[in-house]
Amino acid sequence: MSEEFKFEKSLMKTIDEQLMRIFGKKGTSIIYDYMQNALSLQQDEIPKRLELFTEGLDKFLSSGAKVVEKVILDDLYTGFGQEFKFKEGYNFADYIQALKATVNKGNNNT
Repeated sequence: MSEEFKFEKSLMKTIDEQLMRIFGKKGTSIIYDYMQNALSLQQDEIPKRLELFTEGLDKFLSSGAKVVEKVILDDLYTGFGQEFKFKEGYNFADYIQALKATVNKGNNNT
């Protein structure tokens, strides 16, 4: 299993767990249905299409999307032994790419 696949699997698991924690099973299902029907974004495509996922959250949740993104990022960073820190000008996808680079760099040094 490639490092990228492991990272994407962990990302998807974190997104799913946090959406379930915040919105419950039914609410999470409604969000995924919205992503699929309104944006043609399948759940398993989210790690490769983060900008579209963020756009979907913004449209569906409005200002609440940023809170959901932060919860997901906090949990994801913690899961990789990192501390999530706010960075001016970063969006959700930027934070994910930065973490991915850090994780890959750490794996290459071992």
